[in-house]
Amino acid sequence: MSRHFIAKKVYLTTNMLEAKIARLSKYVINIDNLDVTYLSSVKSFSVDKPILLLLHGFSGDKYVWNRLAKNFSADYQLLIPDLKGHGETQYSENDFYSVPSQCSMLIKLLNKLHIETFSVVGNSMGGMIAAKFIEQISERIEKCVLIDPAGAKSEFVIAEVQKAINPFNHCTEQDFFDFYSLLMAKPPYVPKFILQALAADYIQKSKQHAIMFEQFYTLKDFFPTTHRFSFDRTMLIWGMNDQLLPIEDYQQWKAMLNGRTQIYEDLGHLPMIEDSKRVADDILNFLRSS
Repeated sequence: MSRHFIAKKVYLTTNMLEAKIARLSKYVINIDNLDVTYLSSVKSFSVDKPILLLLHGFSGDKYVWNRLAKNFSADYQLLIPDLKGHGETQYSENDFYSVPSQCSMLIKLLNKLHIETFSVVGNSMGGMIAAKFIEQISERIEKCVLIDPAGAKSEFVIAEVQKAINPFNHCTEQDFFDFYSLLMAKPPYVPKFILQALAADYIQKSKQHAIMFEQFYTLKDFFPTTHRFSFDRTMLIWGMNDQLLPIEDYQQWKAMLNGRTQIYEDLGHLPMIEDSKRVADDILNFLRSS
């Protein structure tokens, strides 16, 4: 039994335990011949409690929400899916991984689970998907929270596309470690042997990530600087130590949205992992406000 196998087993077991502490169970549902895996605090959704959809970012998975979710599971029905090609939702070279394609799958998921209205929280690419939702199906959205969202067609993004820069492309273990250090200003402790196993798994998926990233990082799907959202029940959260997206992206999102803004001077691209309790409290206050 290899060291990496043991490390991945420990990592998965830890994630599953954290999900259990958050009162989450794993479910699988078929959407257009794709088995979509998701976590939820309920077996079936009802009108008894409000519903909260949590959307992870590119190359992430459902478990990034574990620590935040435990603050919501008592009062909300949680839906936390693995997006297409992520986590346990299968990748196929014959499928499409653009944001519109992810949105289409998620809307079908919501419909199949008989979810009519809900609030949504999205981080990074998940934030971009949430922003698309408030334009496509605004009548179904109660409130929307965007955490360091991707999707602003800023000069930074345009330059990255023109230069074909992919920050998720890692060929060596050190590449992955450098990338990991960019994601969070206050990362939770993860033993090095587990990080090494995660790096090996990430590198193994490099071709898959390259294909998916090219389809996701498409300027035609991003929001131009002149865009303005009419939906005003929004909250923009930004970690000022975000080293993946520049401050210009935050400034553009703030101009595009007409809602509440919450800044964390000491956090990075994944505030909900770096300080889950503080972020959860701020989101709860927003969701409960009139």
